[in-house]
Amino acid sequence: MAKTLLEQVSRSGPLDCPSVKVSSTGSSSKCVEEFEVEHKFSVKNLLPSRLNADVCARYDFDNEQIGQGAFGSVFVARDKRQQERKVAVKKMLIMDGEQKESFEKEAQIMKDLDHPNICRLLEVYQKGRFMYFVMELCEGKDVFDRMLEQEEHSFGEPQAADIIRQVASALHYAHNLGIAHRDIKPENLVFVSKDPNSNHVKVIDWGLGFYFGDHRMKSAVGSLQYCAPEVLQADHWTAGFKSGYSCACDLWSLGVCTYVMLCGKPPFWGCMHQQLKMMKKEKFPMEDEVWQAISPEAKDLVKSLLRLNQKKRLSLDKVLSHPWFTVQNLRTRQLSGQVARRVLANMKNFSNLDHFYSICVAAVARQLDSRNLNEVHKVFCNLDRNGDGVLTLEEVKEGFSFIYSPNSPEMQELEQIFRMLDKDGSGYIDYTEFCAAGVGERIFLEESALWGAFDAFDCGAHDGKITLDEITRVLSNADVKKVWSKDVLDETAKKALGHFDQNGDGSITFDEFCELMRNHAASRRQARTQLAASTGLISEEIGKLEDRVTMEAKTFAGKDFTRAYSIDA
Repeated sequence: MAKTLLEQVSRSGPLDCPSVKVSSTGSSSKCVEEFEVEHKFSVKNLLPSRLNADVCARYDFDNEQIGQGAFGSVFVARDKRQQERKVAVKKMLIMDGEQKESFEKEAQIMKDLDHPNICRLLEVYQKGRFMYFVMELCEGKDVFDRMLEQEEHSFGEPQAADIIRQVASALHYAHNLGIAHRDIKPENLVFVSKDPNSNHVKVIDWGLGFYFGDHRMKSAVGSLQYCAPEVLQADHWTAGFKSGYSCACDLWSLGVCTYVMLCGKPPFWGCMHQQLKMMKKEKFPMEDEVWQAISPEAKDLVKSLLRLNQKKRLSLDKVLSHPWFTVQNLRTRQLSGQVARRVLANMKNFSNLDHFYSICVAAVARQLDSRNLNEVHKVFCNLDRNGDGVLTLEEVKEGFSFIYSPNSPEMQELEQIFRMLDKDGSGYIDYTEFCAAGVGERIFLEESALWGAFDAFDCGAHDGKITLDEITRVLSNADVKKVWSKDVLDETAKKALGHFDQNGDGSITFDEFCELMRNHAASRRQARTQLAASTGLISEEIGKLEDRVTMEAKTFAGKDFTRAYSIDA
């Protein structure tokens, strides 16, 4: 009976088992291993960039200006195709080549940052002397303005701890990528929602961000009251700071933010000379009535961050595991059973998708904002036990162990699912990789989400049609390990075009794209229903059989064959 059922499952086309072909290297297992190919793609590279394109053709700008900086202004805009979809658009005037390069660097930094507490860059436009960043809209106020609304112009410890841990997680992630922010302050920490009970914040404004790599930074940048002493001294080459500064400058700024959130006042004041004098003595008020009510753990964190010696400041690893967060009950959250099961089911389905469809789903997820990702966001943050902004296999197993027993089929399958979700081969699951897997097929019912995926491929003329060249370009950009030859890329692009191009005109319209994506999801559901009717199995049992067949096929392909992905439904 089991064999018959497995045969039925494997014959149902919509289950997307990958097609494989035997390697031409001969029968030697050693030769097969040498030529084994496992294609990986980067979700980050699915960001549309529009050169010589008019942003006003796509978005209507409101009169509401929500930000003003030295190099540009930020406005609220609405998508002309879906008026309910609002975004933030940063408009910048390009004065010269150096400034253009600076804006392009900021765009690249935001493209590389994929974290639940970092504002998402959705698109980049450039026309004439203007460049535009289309970003997700955080509808709440910034931390500074929210503090002003409080009676004491400060936050209680639970709220402050929640916010600081999110910012520390974002910085940990950025620093691991070799990126420093260099302007951490309450004004650059924005609440995602207007809900006063929500503490979800995102770090914005990476205009002073820097790829430091193995190098020291030497420019004096940032905001005076939040700058580390070595940054303030950078342009003066004062004794003790001649070697420049490291990303530890962000740790100092984090310490100042913590201090300000807890008491409503800065730890240092006066002109730059006066502030430097106080900084070098590591002296800041902690004796008044406000600080007497603050816990020893909070004081310890502040003191550990506001150290003159960069090397003696608390590392972000230790910040994220600091007792203050334990005392504030921020590290003991567990997954909701119902939500976790639903997300895991979606993860299984995504891991079974063929290559081209998985890229389409990832392109959708790359364009979603926090309002669309609320449930998946919560699961990700619960699984991310150490707060570094990525998920390891151990974290995923630990998170789901609260729901499933160690020997359950779900726990046994997690390792294979994890490997398939790690689309870029980094060894961990990034935020958008997880979101792409977790949102589920329901996302195909939302037209705005489908537009996001379509736009990722309509990357040339931006004329509402996807051409063969555009598909090839997207596949090539997403090929992070550069394992596909030009012939393979061209062949895959041709198959994709032929699959979606229903009228045979050599391009894919949005309607054609939507119909195929929705039909793909519907055919999977229909296959489950038909198989359940013919076998008497319930949907959950069908799902387990599907997973078994697909995982076995992928494992078989990975060991003995060169993988050739099919886009056939």
